[in-house]
Amino acid sequence: MNLTVLLRKLIAIEHMIGKADADTLRNLLYDAEDCLIQMQSAQGRSFFREALNQEDAQFELLGERP
Repeated sequence: MNLTVLLRKLIAIEHMIGKADADTLRNLLYDAEDCLIQMQSAQGRSFFREALNQEDAQFELLGERP
């Protein structure tokens, strides 16, 4: 997921206010929240992968392998 997808979901929710019932809006909101959680999770995984890659590179510079 990316920010564009999340923004589209939020805009859809905005357009549904006053037109959809509370349950529909709640489900749309849950979907947007899930999108954000997935994005945060992917960002966290990316952070750790990058940190591990930097650590591996440091060991290679020292002539060692983890």
